[in-house]
Amino acid sequence: MSHGVLAVGAVALLASGNVWYLPAYVDLRAGQDRPRSRRPAAAAVLTGWGSAALTMALLLLPVAPVVAVLPAVAGTTAVVSLTVRARLRRGQEQREEEARWSTLFPVRTGRIEDDR
Repeated sequence: MSHGVLAVGAVALLASGNVWYLPAYVDLRAGQDRPRSRRPAAAAVLTGWGSAALTMALLLLPVAPVVAVLPAVAGTTAVVSLTVRARLRRGQEQREEEARWSTLFPVRTGRIEDDR
């Protein structure tokens, strides 16, 4: 396969990813307007697409394949760690929200009797 075909495929793939990386960029730019868990998740998306773009660029250059694999491995490691961090924060946010709602609407522990 020629490098031109590979380059066109890489550009098409990375351009089609805008449905993921543009909203992630907006979430990062919003800052405090978004929940705390969305920022590491958005950073994970941007890191993943950035490392994919860098890996594709290195694959198109005449370098050793091992050099092209390094950004992919580093990007994957960063994406996994950011995703775990985002999920832990999301769980914490859900517990805080449940505590707030339970203060407003306490759960009744009695049985519901049928009125037959």
